[in-house]
Amino acid sequence: GSEIFRLLVRGGRAASVLAMGGHYIGATSFAAIRTKWSARRFRALAAQAPLQNLVAELDRFCPALLIGYASVMALLAAEQDAGRLHVRPVLVLPTSEGLSPDGYDRIARAFHAKVRTIYVATECLFMAIGCEHGWHHVNSDWAILEPVDASYRPVPPGEEAHTVFVSNLANRVQPILRYDLGDRILQRPDPCPCGNPLPAIRVRGRAADILTFPTERGEKVAVPSLALEIDHVPGVELFQIVQTAPTQLRVRLHPAADADPSRVWRAVHSELTKLLNEHGLGQVSVELAPEPPVPSSAGKYRTVIPLVLSA
Repeated sequence: GSEIFRLLVRGGRAASVLAMGGHYIGATSFAAIRTKWSARRFRALAAQAPLQNLVAELDRFCPALLIGYASVMALLAAEQDAGRLHVRPVLVLPTSEGLSPDGYDRIARAFHAKVRTIYVATECLFMAIGCEHGWHHVNSDWAILEPVDASYRPVPPGEEAHTVFVSNLANRVQPILRYDLGDRILQRPDPCPCGNPLPAIRVRGRAADILTFPTERGEKVAVPSLALEIDHVPGVELFQIVQTAPTQLRVRLHPAADADPSRVWRAVHSELTKLLNEHGLGQVSVELAPEPPVPSSAGKYRTVIPLVLSA
């Protein structure tokens, strides 16, 4: 209620930072919205644009509502903290990729705004919306989500799924039934304390985020939680773990503006090597990449890039 009032007081201006062009939903959604909204109240910015360009455009527009990929929102929050961005949104809606709780808290602190997460995909918009207890509640009248294991067998609530099927019940143009999203999710087995009766899920990452390494005995070991080890390291604003060889990792780091880059790297290196050693993978090398995190063609920043994608 109060957020809606403040949005209206601020003129209801909304800015989205999503992929534009091609088949991405950001482009088609903008084409539909701009026929209904005044151009003065809605601005769509390309997530693929240089960061300094996004900062300049947002400063000129000064949105009350800011929507965009979570990784890009994290970068913009860092720009706000550094004093290069000066916007005062009432509400920030990070989409797509998931961040750690600390990551969402940093966005809220930087913008002094309410942060509400939404779970969306090009195949099905607004699949779920976040609650104050850190869960996403599925819009069951719009979408059916089916958590499955690596063999596509149903996974019960309380167990992490390898991936999830989505069926879009609201698309009247293109039927989308049991589409493999590639996201690893966990469905809550008990009622959510927020009181929302709709199914509650947490997005744990993508199935492609699981890296596989050969051991010295020729066996293969899968390690799914490398990104989680970096999520809680203080001073990390954005990162990418790139598997450049079967036993080699390069880490692209974007430290926070007030952090010591050398200290951040030492902490990241320590956490990753510790986890690898626990899996019997002491032969895997971890090095710091000279380049910062690199966005995909859609403007997203993937946290883990397996060998098959980095080649």
